[in-house]
Amino acid sequence: MSKRLPQTVEVQVRQDGLPGGLRWAGRRIGIRRVFDDWEEAGCWWLQEEPRQVYRVVGDNGVAYELHHQASSGWRLYRVFD
Repeated sequence: MSKRLPQTVEVQVRQDGLPGGLRWAGRRIGIRRVFDDWEEAGCWWLQEEPRQVYRVVGDNGVAYELHHQASSGWRLYRVFD
């Protein structure tokens, strides 16, 4: 898949608030494991709001970095082969 990142994606959120699956490039990818998450403050001088960052492993064995901001939703920032 040669899609430019970051890219808006649809994320299904589990009851505990963590991502449980995503839809990207027309494919549904389940999330096998969230192996790291943290909050980034954003660039205050650019009036960016904080974002939550998740590093996850999909059911396809590929790792992804997802960012979530309340005002703009979910974005896929990195894919780790």
